[in-house]
Amino acid sequence: MVFSRYRAAGFTILEMLVVIAMSGMIVMILLQALQNVMTLHHRFGVELDRNRQQAMAQSWVRQLVEGLQPDLEDGENKLQGSSKEIKGLSTSVVTEQFGMPTPFSLKMRYNLANNRTVIEYADQLHQDTPMELWSWEGSRGKFIFIDNKQREYETWPPELDHSRQIPASIRLEAERDGQPWILSFNPGGPVNPLPDLKKTYAGALN
Repeated sequence: MVFSRYRAAGFTILEMLVVIAMSGMIVMILLQALQNVMTLHHRFGVELDRNRQQAMAQSWVRQLVEGLQPDLEDGENKLQGSSKEIKGLSTSVVTEQFGMPTPFSLKMRYNLANNRTVIEYADQLHQDTPMELWSWEGSRGKFIFIDNKQREYETWPPELDHSRQIPASIRLEAERDGQPWILSFNPGGPVNPLPDLKKTYAGALN
């Protein structure tokens, strides 16, 4: 009778096998859940890094374009723009010449090999080795120049209007996650060079 009571109070082999099997299933479920969490964490980290890089690149382009400056009337660095390129002067260049009106160029090109559009930056220090400033997946990408009357042009200056060197705004039409992505930049400097007082006074005296 004592032996029977011990058998009734303990686990049978079948019950132990069931417990082991259930424990194994629980461990597998927990490991799978942990793996899913780690995968989501990795994807979130990659996406966060990508968004940070995109935000930084967007900030560089914005500062560069919003720092556009006019050149002298007879200068060689007046703003010239097309749907794929901008050349001119800016006080917000990417290199250590920040704060000084510096000649620069932004050139947009499509790389068929990896299906990405790239914006390359060049200035006096990066003429031979342009800097890849920004890129996005897809072939969509162009600059649009807008005057103070909200008229749009794919080249700047407009063929029939040279009244201002700097447009009221420049729009970048790009692509993000397969969808159109539009950014607008508003230059904050003067639209034409300031008068040369020396020439003005010299002309008045003559």
